Amino acid sequence: MKVVRCSFCPQLLLTPESRARGYGPICGQKRGLIPKPTPRHRALTTPVKPVTTPTVHPDQTAIPIQPELPKDLLP
Repeated sequence: MKVVRCSFCPQLLLTPESRARGYGPICGQKRGLIPKPTPRHRALTTPVKPVTTPTVHPDQTAIPIQPELPKDLLP
């Protein structure tokens, strides 16, 4: 196996992809030749706090689609 070094630093290139490019992933990212990896999941910006009001119970997991009308409003 032929020893190949990075074009920008003395680092040895071990993967076939980096040997073909002529530089390693760190040097490529520093110079803008390789895009930096993006996170797979977006972090939550603020913690989610459950809503607790007199009409919503803490164990309630859904909101009714059609709210019940008070009996005095029905015709």
